[in-house]
Amino acid sequence: MATLTSFYIYSIEKALVVEQLRQLSGITTITELSNAKNLGGDWLLDDRKLPTYLAVGQTNKDWVAVVHNSFNKLESWCVKLSLHLQTKVIVTMAQSVSDVYYFALYDSGRKLREIEVCYSGDDHPVNYGEKFDFEEEEPGRRDEFEGEVEYFFGFEEMEHYCQQFGLEIQTDYSQMTWTVFNSNKKYGIGEAYLASGGKKSQKPWWKFW
Repeated sequence: MATLTSFYIYSIEKALVVEQLRQLSGITTITELSNAKNLGGDWLLDDRKLPTYLAVGQTNKDWVAVVHNSFNKLESWCVKLSLHLQTKVIVTMAQSVSDVYYFALYDSGRKLREIEVCYSGDDHPVNYGEKFDFEEEEPGRRDEFEGEVEYFFGFEEMEHYCQQFGLEIQTDYSQMTWTVFNSNKKYGIGEAYLASGGKKSQKPWWKFW
């Protein structure tokens, strides 16, 4: 895993999710792909930009995955999706080169939990919402050495949080059909994400390289 930008909707109704995303994104060019390796592109450099490329697949029995090409946290989308479908939405973003990790949970139109850490810079961590029953005092894994206690929230910890809701974020994407939204702008995502390697460009605010 190098770079990850995705969110997940707790639903078995992929078609309903696709329709909601069509309305939210305004993208009208939609195709079906049965091989994830056909996807490809780059991430948007401006985190304020909404995705111009999304791939939607039923990666888990009860969860629809949306992988996309934006570092926008998509709060308004997640509020609307979780409210309209009366369900949970989980957002995950990660970049291993700079140790940046993000997790958020929405339920029925409300953001319940948000965690964000950046270990390569001086950014203050985000720890929003009431902690889950499975959590320690702070988000992530608790480590103790010579009486000193520290907490670490990385990819494995983010994955563990998702698993507590029955969501596996590492699955074989080549074994399913994807519904792909493409605005035909030059920015997309896909194989770079699926192969866990993004293209390098100028250093944006999130310091991912």
